[in-house]
Amino acid sequence: TRGLVGARQLARMKPTAFLVNTARGAIVDQAALVAALSERNIAGAALDVFGEGSAPPPCLPADHPLYGLDNVMLTPHIGWQRVESRQRVVDMVSENIAAFLRGEPANIDLDTGLPRR
Repeated sequence: TRGLVGARQLARMKPTAFLVNTARGAIVDQAALVAALSERNIAGAALDVFGEGSAPPPCLPADHPLYGLDNVMLTPHIGWQRVESRQRVVDMVSENIAAFLRGEPANIDLDTGLPRR
């Protein structure tokens, strides 16, 4: 999936299009994206991930061109962290702890280490 969205794909987007990436940074060719945004070939981008890593994404260098663009929004891989999402995680963790204390493994098969289906 590295480079799945590059110059060719960005060129096919409408000038009113916004690219949103919350998956993996390497999916988007950053140089091609910077060029498309700088030239206003697309309206903008929202990136919750960027670069090679993704969780958390590596810091961009202080002089990275994405910082200077007014049509891009960068978030440090926290786009999923709405109140409802965080509450689901807290609920799941507390249910798993309670089940463990009762001796009832909840979502992992302790013999195989694999998720229960």
